Amino acid sequence: MANVIIKSDERRAQEAAVLRQFGGGSPDNSSRENREYAEEINARMNEVKKEVGIR
Repeated sequence: MANVIIKSDERRAQEAAVLRQFGGGSPDNSSRENREYAEEINARMNEVKKEVGIR
């Protein structure tokens, strides 16, 4: 059985923005590795925002 991650539209948009900011381009034509980096950066940034109280 495969693990499936269901992402919200907001999370997808945030990850796409991170990908563009770091020169990864569009999620459609980026490497899997770059998409994973963007996903990890976005997750950590959301943790920091919660700790600081931005969100």
